[in-house]
Amino acid sequence: MPPTHWLWYFVPLLPLVTRLFLCLNCYKVMHQVPPEEAQERDVNRSFILSLAGFSFTAVAGFAVLDATTRIALQLPTWYVLLSFVSYISTLNAQSYKTNRLQNQVATALVEIGTLSLMLSLIALLFSASFSCKFQWIAATITFGAWLIDHVLRLRFDYHFLRVLVSKLPP
Repeated sequence: MPPTHWLWYFVPLLPLVTRLFLCLNCYKVMHQVPPEEAQERDVNRSFILSLAGFSFTAVAGFAVLDATTRIALQLPTWYVLLSFVSYISTLNAQSYKTNRLQNQVATALVEIGTLSLMLSLIALLFSASFSCKFQWIAATITFGAWLIDHVLRLRFDYHFLRVLVSKLPP
């Protein structure tokens, strides 16, 4: 049975919290406009559109299931719905990124989308009749892959932004 405590619905917001701490730590450069090439709008759009399409398909697939199955898959449905909304919001934000803060918000939304997809897989694993050991190993690998990527991205962004802060006049 998947975890159904109400707190599980807020786990995908973890990237928003970590990016907030990053922005607060480097607040002096958050108002700066990043160069156009650093914004990578075209690369991000194609990546986001493909994952948004995948998330939409998953939401639509869950929506057409029979009522009994749909109730049992409420948490995975929430995760893919949140993933879709995050990707579409990021796509919209791509068109008006005017400062580093908006860039961090867009990055957080992409990370929410990918984390939500990972969590939907984990929730599906726990709703299936796999062995407990398999469920936990698969969940650890799935979440671990996302977490390693997230920590590395935060670290790279932190070091880059700290260099920008150090170059500011006192």
